Amino acid sequence: MNIREPEGRARWEAVGKPTIPSLEVDGVVSGIMHPSQVASMLGLDGGAAFEGPRLAWDISAILDAWVEHLRLLDWETICAPTPSRERSLRHLTCNAFHPIGLLPVALETGAFPWRPEDDPEREAVLHSADVVVAYASAIAQAWQGWLLGADEVLERAAATTVQHEERGDLDGATLLAAQRWHLAFHYRQLKVFLAGRGSVIPGSFTLDALADLELPEEVF
Repeated sequence: MNIREPEGRARWEAVGKPTIPSLEVDGVVSGIMHPSQVASMLGLDGGAAFEGPRLAWDISAILDAWVEHLRLLDWETICAPTPSRERSLRHLTCNAFHPIGLLPVALETGAFPWRPEDDPEREAVLHSADVVVAYASAIAQAWQGWLLGADEVLERAAATTVQHEERGDLDGATLLAAQRWHLAFHYRQLKVFLAGRGSVIPGSFTLDALADLELPEEVF
């Protein structure tokens, strides 16, 4: 629908004036930055070359949604212990976002030096709600900026070997899929934690918009 036409503009306003272009599927509205996102949201097979971009742009969508949640939270909420081993949202943000920041170099050079045991050091310097938001926003923006020029790298991700410190050698598409799962897993924890505190966050993004994402039923 064209928002310059009356019917299209009315529909656009009715769903909350999302970014253009956007796709609405089963009541879920998601912004579209790359054709691979359309394939993902409609459950279509875009082919092997689309797999890397699809996973990478799914990651971008989750990062953006996470940042929008953080913007609305106070410092007390960000630091409160969650049911996830009593880790705070500050800690979960470090744990989920830092490896995403390492992915561009991993896909270009084959090295992925992610050390989760260093999270406490990274977390310690995030001393206010604004700083946490700035940290997360910077990684989300850098990721999206890299994606805009990385089609060739992403299209050959399945044929790229990456050295993972814990898992050994794996291909780039598998690494992207693992990090999408990891990010989505913690994002769901964030949403469930906030819902338990009575925090209703506006926005229509849901993990249901992402194809082939199988999370365990339990929210640990």
